Amino acid sequence: MLPATTMSRYQVVKIIAALLCALALALRNPALLGSVIVALLILIGLGVKIPQLRFFGPYVCRGANSRRCVALTFDDGPDPRSTPLLLELLRGAGQPAAFFCVGRRVAAHPELAARIVREGHLLENHSYTHSDTTNLFTVARLRAELEQTQAAIQQAAGVAPRWFRPPMGLSNPRVFRAARALGLTVVGWTVRGLDTKLTDPERIVGRIVQRLEPGAIILLHDGNIPAERLLATVKTLLNTVHALGYEVVRLDRLLT
Repeated sequence: MLPATTMSRYQVVKIIAALLCALALALRNPALLGSVIVALLILIGLGVKIPQLRFFGPYVCRGANSRRCVALTFDDGPDPRSTPLLLELLRGAGQPAAFFCVGRRVAAHPELAARIVREGHLLENHSYTHSDTTNLFTVARLRAELEQTQAAIQQAAGVAPRWFRPPMGLSNPRVFRAARALGLTVVGWTVRGLDTKLTDPERIVGRIVQRLEPGAIILLHDGNIPAERLLATVKTLLNTVHALGYEVVRLDRLLT
């Protein structure tokens, strides 16, 4: 994690924008002023939606690329309709993964959360409610969400998450302040399969493979995904990445 004193790209852009706005006002140039404001809004919008820009803070979106290793991550579980079957598949294949879980689902299915950890996978923080408006939350509310999830995971599985993935990957400066206050690192992804929108496992895997690279963090979902589709996707993905000479490692190993 970057030191708290390190300026984010957002802070740097704000300073530059403020200077340009001051110049535009001094020159009485409304066109320049308007252009600066529009450019700032566009950059903020892109920063919110694209984790890889690391616009608001130290968003971790890939691991070391010195070896042909990748990590599997799954969001939005645990889901009793699909997560148990996914765990069986991963156990049979001898493959580790990281599960970014929703706190209230952990509280509702503590035995499934405990199984994730017991079978050698990581269990990490994905907020408590996974609200569509999470990116509008105050720092205090974000921190409460993260604390609730930390407590639910610790109670269910006896582990303390180290990483937080914001719902839908959306971020802003408050996300990083809340995470930093709890000692959590914000983690995104290198490539995602869009498996909440695409329904064909071959297309999902094809999209991932097109963007695959050493050190990649792969994002899929086990929550709210039909089990049959999830299993077909993961089986195809594992066969494909192995055929391409990649090793699947646990996220903590990839990031260290």
